[in-house]
Amino acid sequence: MHDVARLAGVSRQTVSNVVNAPQRVAGPTRLRVQAAIDQLGYRPYRSARNLKARRSRLLGYRVPSSTAASLNPLLDRFLHALTDAARIDGYHVLLFTPEDSDEEIAAHAELVATGTVDGFVLSETNYGDARAAYLGAAGAAFVTFGRTGLDGVHPWVDVDGAAGMRSAVHHLAGRGHQRIAFVGWPPGSVSGDDRAAGWHAGVVESGADVDATLDLRGPDGLDSGRRALQRLLDQP
Repeated sequence: MHDVARLAGVSRQTVSNVVNAPQRVAGPTRLRVQAAIDQLGYRPYRSARNLKARRSRLLGYRVPSSTAASLNPLLDRFLHALTDAARIDGYHVLLFTPEDSDEEIAAHAELVATGTVDGFVLSETNYGDARAAYLGAAGAAFVTFGRTGLDGVHPWVDVDGAAGMRSAVHHLAGRGHQRIAFVGWPPGSVSGDDRAAGWHAGVVESGADVDATLDLRGPDGLDSGRRALQRLLDQP
């Protein structure tokens, strides 16, 4: 910073203002300081800035267990999108992997108490999600990918699974298929219930067979999916 100030002919405080609060510096001076920064290749020492501002520039994200992650082909793309979006705003993503729900809340609590992260991104949410309830009560910043039923407490983004399932059913019905099955997550799952509702609406709207034996719900996993598919194949 001293070298930048000397080259630009300004004080170190002016250089600091250009870096941290450029709106405080007049245009010509700001441009002169920025030119000196570019010429010298100066980069602010982020750790010192973060300490002063009491910010870590880190976002916490709990990675699913190794078994769940291996079954989720979208996780890799999700993590790339998350880290890219964070980078654009000057953040990095801190990954952590608690083994169970009790340890998961403790892991979030430790990160909040130590100020290790500035906020969290939660995925694989469910109704009354314990993580969202804890972070909301703790006053921590977070957003969820998926709904929790605690909509007034936190911001969230989600996919319209119901609309997707309705479109899929209409597509199949339009090709002449009448027995259109649904294999999804158990009742009580936000995404599962959403998709099941879309499937049922699509079946009714398209005039396809409304048959409870075609609605198969089970836990996430390859074995559960195989069993559901076999039950469908065994039907007359």
